[in-house]
Amino acid sequence: MKKISMSILFCMATVISHAQEYTKNYDDAFKLIDVWLDAQKDFENIPSITAVIVKDQKILWKGAFGASNLEQKINATTSTIGSICSMTKSFTAVAIMKLADEGKLNLTDKVKDILPFYKTKQLFPSGGAVTVQSLLSHASGLPGNTGHSYFTRPSFNFPSQSAFRTIFKGMETKNAVGSDFNYSNVGYALLGEIIAEITGISYEDYLINEVIHPLKMTSTHFEMKPRHANQAVGYTAINRNRTREQVATFNTKSMQPAMGLWTSINDLATYASWQFRVRAGSKNEILTPSTLKKMHSTQVVSKDKNTTWGLGFEVIKGANGNHWISHGGTCPGFVSLLQLNLTTKMGFAIMINANRSYTFKYLNGIKQIMNKVTPIKEDIKNVAYLNDYIGYYNMNPWNSMVYVSTWGEGLVVLQLPENSPKYGMMFYKHVKGDTFRFIKNNGELGAEFIFERDKKGKVFRYFEGGNYKNRMTD
Repeated sequence: MKKISMSILFCMATVISHAQEYTKNYDDAFKLIDVWLDAQKDFENIPSITAVIVKDQKILWKGAFGASNLEQKINATTSTIGSICSMTKSFTAVAIMKLADEGKLNLTDKVKDILPFYKTKQLFPSGGAVTVQSLLSHASGLPGNTGHSYFTRPSFNFPSQSAFRTIFKGMETKNAVGSDFNYSNVGYALLGEIIAEITGISYEDYLINEVIHPLKMTSTHFEMKPRHANQAVGYTAINRNRTREQVATFNTKSMQPAMGLWTSINDLATYASWQFRVRAGSKNEILTPSTLKKMHSTQVVSKDKNTTWGLGFEVIKGANGNHWISHGGTCPGFVSLLQLNLTTKMGFAIMINANRSYTFKYLNGIKQIMNKVTPIKEDIKNVAYLNDYIGYYNMNPWNSMVYVSTWGEGLVVLQLPENSPKYGMMFYKHVKGDTFRFIKNNGELGAEFIFERDKKGKVFRYFEGGNYKNRMTD
């Protein structure tokens, strides 16, 4: 249960009016996030998890749990670099929109007029020709992939540039332009070709020099770097025997614009803050505010109405009408997810170096814990004595364990493992001595929760519902 984590807490005056009150509560929430992620990492045999919470221009919390390299026993940090795969598409979109801002291309430009090798047969002419904008919004009608076996072990056969260009001689569109959302790695690889054709330099050089460096994303680069100290090793999905295998190195080649970037959770925080800053500003910072807002607005809706997409980002209407944008990534051995609430300027990102690890579940869990935070009284009492109860308690054979922690003037008990923390969190109010009472949803007090101490005065178990639960070694 040893965890490797970093919690960086800043003044949260921009979050709400009663900053000091909420800082105490968020401190409790961040401690619980540390415990929850560290436990889930162990229960699900995940090598490492790195995550960050951003409020506009400030990092509220960040953490790293587990090992970036199991074989060499290298601990993950928030500087650990991993593949973000398809999240690369959002950066490619930024590069294209920068060229549009500079008047070097129009979103209505036809792909066939820019790229000489593009010979795709347009089977649905009613929608018009494939344009730059239709590639950005995944509404081009092009196939999702090239047909090369680039997600097959062990070779991961990504096509070379010449092999990629060749596929367009026999390619046919799948539906009319703009008629449906169809996620396309092919489309974004074409956007990289467009960038190179228009600028006269490689896609990689343009993106690094014109987007990554100006963003000051110092840990971000393309492809795996040999012997890079901070680079994570990727692992497979979990096997039936509860093990994971190391994934071989891979190079995305012509598919770089769709899935080639590697970065750290620290750099993703920078990327999130840049978007909040540009949207709220009036000056050009790589992109104009109006251009970034257009990228964040709905451009295409799938026929089934389940997916809405902007230019480089998924667009989501959240609870209370909040405006979210999101992009995830899955590559051999790595998964990642970035979610930005444009209404509240709260950003969340996560990176995991193992396949079939559920990034949405973890970011949702983080948000669930934070959503439990409520204002506390200005005359809050000294609750240092609550630290006596903090720790893991054994629930076997019925469940694995619970973690007891502070929450304002009382305690929170979190069941572990728990896929949805909101269902595994129980809150208790101190009533006297070592006795607490459960706080029901309606605020009324329920059953007692009584801690007991040993001869040295240390809490060693608690009594609830006629049963004892012993404290574990932390």
